[in-house]
Amino acid sequence: MPFRLPRHARLLRFPSADGLRLEGRLTPGAQNRAVVLCHPHPHYGGSMLTPVILTAEQALHEAGYTTLAFNFRGVGGSEGTHGEGRAELADVTGALAFLAETLGGPLSIQAVAGYSFGSVVGGQVAAADARVTWYLGIAPPLSLSDFAFLRQARCRLAFIAGRHDEFSSPARLEALCASLPARPWRELLDTDHFFGDALDALAAACRAAITWAENGRSAAG
Repeated sequence: MPFRLPRHARLLRFPSADGLRLEGRLTPGAQNRAVVLCHPHPHYGGSMLTPVILTAEQALHEAGYTTLAFNFRGVGGSEGTHGEGRAELADVTGALAFLAETLGGPLSIQAVAGYSFGSVVGGQVAAADARVTWYLGIAPPLSLSDFAFLRQARCRLAFIAGRHDEFSSPARLEALCASLPARPWRELLDTDHFFGDALDALAAACRAAITWAENGRSAAG
């Protein structure tokens, strides 16, 4: 699918919670609805230009969200070095604070969306930060993390994954969903971890997740 981010999307820098300057891409939308997008592992080429992030970003912006995709520390124009997923928590926290400040205060809807490594880091912040109203985990690598931190989450939870994911499986995702206090929304696509042949389907799944998160529809199968 072609990526058509609006012309008013702009590159900027904002501070992480521990004082680094991070590179981001802000696309203005509604003043009261915003999302932070967290990219996959930088050691494997992950950045805010990853096609899966661009796809989710476009779907969320078309749904009216102000979107902030950014590069984790040590990626692209962001300061610092890779922090093994621990230091990066401060990057997501900084992105949430920057959005609140930019948009003028508490938001009625604040989402965090993450792909692969970004779903782990973003999920930990979403579970702990009361500002987050819903979380979207795309291709959560359940063979590398059990995502037990989501048991503390009070926000809505949604997942999009591939049936042929090399770093997870439908059974692992089902087990995670069953372990959580509130049943998450989830959708399985006929693809692998990288969504190379399924970006249109991913965009449609993102739109369905947005509808569920905002309207409280029952979980998908």
